Amino acid sequence: MANRERNVGINIRVTPSEKKKIYRYAKKCRLTLSEYIRKVAVKDDPKVFIPKEIEDSFLRIRSVIRDMEEDKLMETDPVSRQILTDYSTNLLKIAIDTVQLMRNVNANSEVESDGND
Repeated sequence: MANRERNVGINIRVTPSEKKKIYRYAKKCRLTLSEYIRKVAVKDDPKVFIPKEIEDSFLRIRSVIRDMEEDKLMETDPVSRQILTDYSTNLLKIAIDTVQLMRNVNANSEVESDGND
């Protein structure tokens, strides 16, 4: 609906490397080039998403943790229950730590870029 109101164009000139960089940032935010440029221009910082493949990988890890939790409920041996608890807890912690590290690296790489991509 909002696109129907957008009937005025703004043309800008960029270098090929600037275009690649802008396109890459838009893709990271899962936005079209126009959407990304509009958000940046009006200082509405676009949210950077982790790549879809990594998101899918974390969903698979979460599925494994869920299976381990279900197995733990059915386990009668207390030692085995504790092992399953430890494994699922550690696996979840690794997944969370990895996401946090990725966000920090992603944020830092955007800020530290010198524009010569």
